[in-house]
Amino acid sequence: MACNTVIAGVSYSCDDLALGGLTKIYIGDKANLVSNSLVAVASNVVTITPATSDLLADGDVFELEFNIKDGFSAFTDVKTISDGSVSAVPTITVEIPKMSGTHRDVLEELANPNAEIVAFIETAAGTHHLVGFDYGLFVSTVDGASGAARGDKNRYQLTLTGEQSSLAYDITDAEWADVA
Repeated sequence: MACNTVIAGVSYSCDDLALGGLTKIYIGDKANLVSNSLVAVASNVVTITPATSDLLADGDVFELEFNIKDGFSAFTDVKTISDGSVSAVPTITVEIPKMSGTHRDVLEELANPNAEIVAFIETAAGTHHLVGFDYGLFVSTVDGASGAARGDKNRYQLTLTGEQSSLAYDITDAEWADVA
């Protein structure tokens, strides 16, 4: 079987990593990022222009720390076309270990129904995406569980969802360096 394949002008190689899960998530307020011209998208190209060093150092985004060890984190981006209408629904799901008061407070603040969140994600395969830029992401669920047995997890599960016009935007490595 050949390792190098080209389908519709897109090449696939044996070196392409198809690993699942997420390794980094940075969250920002969409209104702040757009009104201060920190993030822009033109012709599907993402441009990130931090005020000084990068968006994280400037305080425009914060890193959402989550459990990356158990393979629980996920990003899906589903585009549906039906009767001439188009919608793309991005969903980010992560597990935050331990139902601590600090975790609760941060999750409670994020779960504001009026917030429009933008997420910058890095997948385990090394790809980078800007999610929710068109219309924002919203916290759809925060699920806390203590576990019933000693082997069960004590954790929060956070799900961010949105409804967009197109699939999430790719971020080049050069632009990703301006995130964090």
